[in-house]
Amino acid sequence: MNTPRGSLVPRGSLVPRDIESPGRDMQLRVTPPELKFLDATAGSVYRLSFVVHNLGRWNQKIRFEEPTKPQFKLLLTSLDKELASGLHMITTVEYRPDKDENTSDRVLISIGNKSTEVPLIGLIPSCQLTIESVVNFGTLVSNSKVYCKEITITNNGKVPGTFNAEYRGQLPILIFPTSGVVEAKSSLTIKVDFCADQPRIVDEKAIVLLQDQPETLLSIKAHVVEQIIELLHTSHDQRLECLRFGTIYLGTSKLKHARIYNNSPEPINWVAIIQDDAVGEELGMNIRQRTDTALNSLTSIRKVKNIDTTTIISCVPNEGTLQPYQKIVITFCFSPKLMDECKKDIGPSYRQDYVLFLRFESVGSKDGFLRDDDYKTVKSERLQKMELALTGSGIPVLLQFDPGKVLSFKPCFMGERSEIHFIMQNQCQLLPVIYHFPRNAHFKIEPEKGRIHEGGIMNVMFSFVPRQLGVFKVKQMIEIIGLVADEDLQSLSMKPFYHVSLDFNSICKAPTMKVSKKIIPGISPVIRHPTEKIVVEDLAKCQTYAPLSGLKSTIRCTHHRRSCGESGKDLLLPFPKDGAATIGSTDHHKQYRTTFTTVPRFNFVNPDSACTTCEKQQKKYHAKYYSMYLKYLRSIRLQKQAERGKTYSYNDTDIGLESGLRSPSLSVADIEEMLPSAENSIKAKRLLTTRSIASQEEQSLKRKIIKRLKSDPSTLQEKHDCSLILTPKQIHQVIVGPSVLNFGNICVNSPNTRALHVVNMLPIHVLLQLDIDLEELQKTNQFSYVIPPTSSTYISMIFESPTVGNFWKSFMFTVNNVPSGHILVMAVVQLVKLELSPNELVLRPRGFLIPTYLRGTVRLYNPQNCSAQFQWQPVNTGGGVAFSVCPARGSVEAYSSLECEVKWQPGFSSPEEGEFILHVLEGNMLKLKCVAHVIIFLEHGFYYEGDKLVGCTLVCIVTCI
Repeated sequence: MNTPRGSLVPRGSLVPRDIESPGRDMQLRVTPPELKFLDATAGSVYRLSFVVHNLGRWNQKIRFEEPTKPQFKLLLTSLDKELASGLHMITTVEYRPDKDENTSDRVLISIGNKSTEVPLIGLIPSCQLTIESVVNFGTLVSNSKVYCKEITITNNGKVPGTFNAEYRGQLPILIFPTSGVVEAKSSLTIKVDFCADQPRIVDEKAIVLLQDQPETLLSIKAHVVEQIIELLHTSHDQRLECLRFGTIYLGTSKLKHARIYNNSPEPINWVAIIQDDAVGEELGMNIRQRTDTALNSLTSIRKVKNIDTTTIISCVPNEGTLQPYQKIVITFCFSPKLMDECKKDIGPSYRQDYVLFLRFESVGSKDGFLRDDDYKTVKSERLQKMELALTGSGIPVLLQFDPGKVLSFKPCFMGERSEIHFIMQNQCQLLPVIYHFPRNAHFKIEPEKGRIHEGGIMNVMFSFVPRQLGVFKVKQMIEIIGLVADEDLQSLSMKPFYHVSLDFNSICKAPTMKVSKKIIPGISPVIRHPTEKIVVEDLAKCQTYAPLSGLKSTIRCTHHRRSCGESGKDLLLPFPKDGAATIGSTDHHKQYRTTFTTVPRFNFVNPDSACTTCEKQQKKYHAKYYSMYLKYLRSIRLQKQAERGKTYSYNDTDIGLESGLRSPSLSVADIEEMLPSAENSIKAKRLLTTRSIASQEEQSLKRKIIKRLKSDPSTLQEKHDCSLILTPKQIHQVIVGPSVLNFGNICVNSPNTRALHVVNMLPIHVLLQLDIDLEELQKTNQFSYVIPPTSSTYISMIFESPTVGNFWKSFMFTVNNVPSGHILVMAVVQLVKLELSPNELVLRPRGFLIPTYLRGTVRLYNPQNCSAQFQWQPVNTGGGVAFSVCPARGSVEAYSSLECEVKWQPGFSSPEEGEFILHVLEGNMLKLKCVAHVIIFLEHGFYYEGDKLVGCTLVCIVTCI
């Protein structure tokens, strides 16, 4: 006997009962109010009990009435019971089902003329399916990515249960599987896919039918927002559309700040690009000048158009990753430069006006020239781009000097001063000038630095104070100081940015006087003492001059005490009257003797200032090290000169090549030889430009790879390049697209191919990996590719689906193991079908012969991508079949048509109408109705053939048109 089992999950009662129980008036409480025998099977015995509690103040006489059906039995010895006040009794009901079906009955409890009932319900084993009622995708970004949510259908019953889900709306929502069976005591996961193709608020309903339950609505919710990169002001959260730098000097820099904001719930990789080919761009033009003046300077305008805009505008950082709703500060630097072509035209009205456009883009799959025109509404370019206008003007430094740039000071003697009053005027009426005179020997400037206001003047005093004799021609520089950007392009420093040179000319004259003392050449010094100012008039007459340091004692020998031999070669002769220098600290390796004798002089070495032995060895080591280093540099320099001096000879021999030969297609090995791999040469702080990207893209498209690509890097260079971690700016130069692979309407179980183009504009190898786990794309040859530098190729994506319906899926791809975007795959998978034209055919006469008198044609069209096999089946309505179709079976190729001929065979019993059913293998069925409107007349006649009377019958067919 099975043990009794109660119900925790409420299920529908088979016995109707009143909402207001009469037991309340009877002062009687029955617990539970009904008995449910769940999962009952035939041949088993089940027991459940209920409690009767007397709530009155006196004893109650209770009478129980047996259930009417034999499956239920009340286990009581007596049906009449007396229950005291406040006490209760337990009553058991036994259920013995004889067949597997739901059964219901009741137990009636009476007190006097009042009664209450306890419903008895016997339920066979069934499924108990439950499903989540809401699928909430939350806030999504409209980037054409397919998001997936899983919900669970749970079966708490003891038998399997079926379900069916269907979405009838127009949004890109797919439910898979749409039907199935959930086993007992288990659960099944179904997936709900949603493609966030455009911004919207989604609140859709899907119908879910669960077995043995009423229709359930599944709510699908999502909030799709645009993925917008915004630029905000630094002080408030208003959007920034134009940044005005104002007017600055050419050669200086000015900084502006803004905040870049990721206004979306997903991270985004971004990069800044200068649009140097945009409409409305101005580069160095004076927008205030007259039209005729601008037309006369078209040559200089063309040269200005070719300047590198990245040297004028910089943005730091110009790439990076933004987390959801993150804001970071970026710095814009405006640095106009004076162009060499315009230096001759500089005047008070000269200026360079700039209008540039900077675009901020998200990094990911890009269409570009690879756009899929079949589905333009999925990918919207406006959502992931933001344009910022930058304006600024540059003016030159214009200084006017009085009396000019060439200044001639009056000659003077040492100790005297010659002065010139100098006036500097700032001709610019917009900006002040900060100047600085670097110090120059023998000249003094007051003030050395200062500030000249707009249109103001500055008085400067130049003084010539010579400290030595001679003629002086000096270039005196004037440094114009301003704010110049540092190397990091995020800070400014006061530095000279413009120089003006002045020519100083002057002469320092020397006084002359006669020397009373006669000079002995070779012995007496020219200048006896450093402080004495004696100029020798007869110096030119002397043939021998006194040495500057020491004189070899072997040069002159006078008054020898002994003859000068080999031992005196290294002795030095000191100056006469050198005074204290004779006993000064000197090198102890040098030996001196007196001028007129060979007696060695005293050589004093000061131990406080002399070098120690260790210091002397260190000096020798340093001298040797630098000597070897200089020899090494000289050898390198000579080697480079020799390499530059090499000449190459060309072989001009005619090898008999004919003209008109086509260039062969390049392979991976050819490209690797032509372009040796190197790291990206683009500097981290330098902006990308649309013109440079277009040029690189065009260059890469010319190098198409036809042969099969490697799936993994094999050479050392490839392994090195593919292991590099690419920045968003570098990933932006690897184009993978189109962003939407739309296969269109295709047949089930038929392979279809679309090309996924890849353009690598980087000078390094990159490893492209397609993260595809879709069964429909598993027939694609490979999912990993090593793309050579500066090249392009395409990948054949093969799609085949066994399921009929709409297909929306997306897959990610990585470049050098860095997530770089996703590709949306779309298709409408249909059964094989043929189209028939016309559906009703009226046969008309085609000649005078009876067998071929009535005929017509119908055409079968195959609008799909695979061939369709067909067979005609005539429908016999009981009168026979008089129509025939040729060919009766065959196939129609993809995107083509086939003409079939229909004939009617005339006869006395031939029906004038007929039908054919066109069966398409694994496809649709079509019906063709054929009609032949004819009237047949039989005429009898007689004629003689000789002596015999012969009868004849004439058949006349009249066609009703």
